[in-house]
Parts: sequence; C-alpha cells; structure tokens
Amino acid sequence: MGKLSLLYAARMVSETYAGTNTSDIDTSIDVAGVQAVYLKNGTLVIPGTNELSDWFDFNLNIGGVTQPESHGFEVVPGDSGAIWHAGFLEHAQMVYMFAKGVRPKFIVGHSLGAASAQIVGMSLALPTIAFASPQTCRSRHRLPNEGWVMNVCRIDDPVCHMPPQLLGFRTIGSRYWLRPDELDTDEDHKIHNYEELLKLKRIKDRVPTSWPT
Repeated sequence: MGKLSLLYAARMVSETYAGTNTSDIDTSIDVAGVQAVYLKNGTLVIPGTNELSDWFDFNLNIGGVTQPESHGFEVVPGDSGAIWHAGFLEHAQMVYMFAKGVRPKFIVGHSLGAASAQIVGMSLALPTIAFASPQTCRSRHRLPNEGWVMNVCRIDDPVCHMPPQLLGFRTIGSRYWLRPDELDTDEDHKIHNYEELLKLKRIKDRVPTSWPT
C-alpha cells in the first residue's frame, strides 16, 4: 500500500480548500453540508468546517439537557459499541458511504474532516492522517483498527482539546503534538500553519514524516 508523506497530505488539504486541485479530483460529494473529494492518486480528502451550518449540525451538537451523561455534548453509540460525539459520527457516516464506493488507499482530514477521518479510517482499516483533530470518542477501551489512524495536532490549537478530555473524550489512534515557538507561525487552526510547522527540522525529528511509519 505504501506510505503517505505528512507534508504532502497537508498540501492536499490546502489545495482542496483553495480549489486549486480540480484537475486531480476523480469524484467528490457535497451533501447536507458534508464535503469530501477522492483524488486520482487514491487519497480521500475530507475538509473541515466551511459553512456556518456545520457548527450547528456537526461541531456543537449540544444536548446536555436531554443527555446529562454527555456533559453538554450529545453522544450516541456506534456499531462497534463505542460512544461517539453525535455530530462527528453523523458526518462520518455520510463520508463512510462515499468512501466504501471509491475504496481509497489513504484518508486525510482536517478539523471537522479530521474527526470524520478518525472514524472512517478506523472503520475501513485504512491509513489515515487527521490534522487539527478534535476528540471524537468517549469509550475508554481501545477499539479495533485504531492503529491505522494518526492525529497531528498543534498544542496551541483549541480545537484539538475539544470536547474536553476531562469529560471523557479522546481521539482515535495515535496523536503527535506540534509545539510552535515564538519564531514559528502564529497560533492558527488553519491547515496552512500545520503545513509550515511540518517543514521545520525540529518537528521532523519528533514526528514521523510519513504514515504508516
């Protein structure tokens, strides 16, 4: 199956946001606020929040009144028996149906797309890189196929700490933290600043340069 460079993965996300990779796209979906593109190189790219409705439909999903055990974030059980953030699971289920049809070699996601990528990558047992990924799962036990998923997070990115770990949420798969200093890019959740950090030697010395390792 080969490996995917983290820097190249970040670039594919950047180009998807910018719309500069239209000639590289094999097929795509844009349904009910869920976007994903399947590239000719076999990579499924899942972009993050790009519409106001995404915050209400997927990111927030606040349901603490009816679900006291959710601590303010609506949660639902998945087919595996794991407990998921309801909005992230809903988004992932739509991407999953698309992914099953195109059968990608790799999955790459950012932000909301990274939440979806964690779930889809684990479900399909495919190499997955999730940038700026929020915490999707409230099951403490390790789930089958988590080893396929790699999360890349900036320590100063608030999205990577939500929903809070203190409430039992966690990411799926491994997680590598990028630590910017005063000479690096400004604090930013955007994929561009992740891409810039991945170019630094001190980051390359601490974080795998490709996935799977």
